[in-house]
Amino acid sequence: MESCQRAAARSLNAIMTATYWEIGRRIVELDQGGEKRAEYGASVIKRLSKDLIAKCGKGLSKSNLEQMRRFYLQWQIAETVSGEFR
Repeated sequence: MESCQRAAARSLNAIMTATYWEIGRRIVELDQGGEKRAEYGASVIKRLSKDLIAKCGKGLSKSNLEQMRRFYLQWQIAETVSGEFR
């Protein structure tokens, strides 16, 4: 039973990590046009946080979204092997 709980916790952790990375990617790639910083500053993340909290509930605060954005920027992963050579 304990090994099943550990396996479930690892799976959940992997899903959450991938989700946070993907949210960070979307902020950078879609809202910031791929730039490390958007010209309009933190107002986009603040608005996005407000919209997401209304739709999805708590856990998507401005500070959490900023951390997800930084996570993506620190751990950008090539989507394909050929992506590494662009």
